[in-house]
Amino acid sequence: MRTVLDHHIRRNPESEGDGTITINAKVVGYNPTFTASSFMEEFIHEDDEKCRSKEDLNYFLMESGISNDDTYDAITDLIFYVDEVTSSASYNSSPGYDLLVSLLLIPDSHIEEAIQIEEAVRVSFHETINFPLRPASKLVVKSLIRKIYEKVSSTGETTCAICLKEFINGESRVVNLPCGHEFDDEYLLTWFKTNHTCPLCRFKLPCEDQ
Repeated sequence: MRTVLDHHIRRNPESEGDGTITINAKVVGYNPTFTASSFMEEFIHEDDEKCRSKEDLNYFLMESGISNDDTYDAITDLIFYVDEVTSSASYNSSPGYDLLVSLLLIPDSHIEEAIQIEEAVRVSFHETINFPLRPASKLVVKSLIRKIYEKVSSTGETTCAICLKEFINGESRVVNLPCGHEFDDEYLLTWFKTNHTCPLCRFKLPCEDQ
């Protein structure tokens, strides 16, 4: 099994102390996604029985077909990852921040699919390495179509490719790009602060300096 971890730090003026952590977990080949939040200190230092979010994550991974050993390894990797992020100088110098962490688990039966995805990302990287990443035009980003997600077919996108969080029908606020791909509004805004291309197909939006 392969484990992929990523994170996003979000400013929260109402946060006290170490703030909170929100985990978004997805198992490739398993449709439901998992989301849970808890206090940062509790998540890192309390055992599973005392930390509800870790206990719920454990049940989610087991229900998705992940073995006990792989579930233990995944949660251990997650805890070490969070501890490393929150121990960094940049994080500690900015109190009042919450942490959003995405956990993607790829079972061995889907490794070939993951390799194909990684190859596509590698090719895309080499296609863009000759020019610096630039933020998208704020005016263009502001004019993008925003709507409340409504599932109209089984073939459409059901999960944001940036945060791996499943869209909630009738609740999630999504942005529809000219290329047709949809993403969570909050995460796409963060993405376009440093990029001007679609995270999936590399469709280019006008840059901020154009």
